[in-house]
Amino acid sequence: MMITSKNKWVPYLFLLPGILLFLGVGLYSVGFSVMLSFYNWSGIDFSTARFEGLNNFRRFLLGDDPILTQNFYNAVLHNVLIAVSQVIIVVPIALIVAFVLQNTKLASFYRTVYFLPMIVSGVAMFYVWKGLFEPSGVYNAMFAWMGLDFLTVPSGMLGSSSTSLIGVIITFIWGGLPGTLILYYAGMTSIDPSLYEAASVDGATKSQQIWRITWPMLKPITLIAVIQMLNGAFQAFENVFIMTGGGPAGSSEVIGTLVYRTAFLDNNYGLASAIGWVSFLITGAIAIFSFRSFKTDI
Repeated sequence: MMITSKNKWVPYLFLLPGILLFLGVGLYSVGFSVMLSFYNWSGIDFSTARFEGLNNFRRFLLGDDPILTQNFYNAVLHNVLIAVSQVIIVVPIALIVAFVLQNTKLASFYRTVYFLPMIVSGVAMFYVWKGLFEPSGVYNAMFAWMGLDFLTVPSGMLGSSSTSLIGVIITFIWGGLPGTLILYYAGMTSIDPSLYEAASVDGATKSQQIWRITWPMLKPITLIAVIQMLNGAFQAFENVFIMTGGGPAGSSEVIGTLVYRTAFLDNNYGLASAIGWVSFLITGAIAIFSFRSFKTDI
């Protein structure tokens, strides 16, 4: 149907349900969460809420509640470690595998295999990972079979405060690799082959072509991948909650599980909202830093 001056409002009519849903649920929820961060509220009846001002933020940022402050900064550190580990490990692995896939005849098959972790139920797979890291799981059994008993963890990787976070990070790397790999593969296939041909004529080696052509052309893709990993790391909850619950002794606590415990176990939704918004600001600051670091034209 051709849009004329008489029916130009029709497209907006189709958009209206989505707009109303966003305003009624999304925007309202965000606004209520911001307001709630300045209150002490245990849920159900908001008439029982007590205005706290900035006290909620002082409790975990400035040490008014020493235990909560320590838990918060430990959780932030764990989120940062998860993000940094993903970037350092996933980016080079995904780049190398994408380059290999580009030069193999079985690229379609391998793309499907590597993409499987993104379509499998997260909850089911995290329970599988939890089983792998049990005291009698594959992790300990593999190192015992190899004669590397000093690498086994008697209480299981997730049951030891010194290794639980490592187990969580492994699942993040496993889950983050497919998406980054697909991004790099798509980016590589979009690079004009004539650039490589011209470089070969000029005597550039394969490694020089990768460093001078492939990597600069993939810089925007890398930025997108890094932002996704940072965002995913600071939204971590599902796998940590299922595998460790933030334990033992807070050794794998992340902001998501801290917010959950504060809201639903300690019944302080205002304080939980304050922690969540500070986490949002931290994530935003890191994202801005990443944009400036890559100095890209995106």
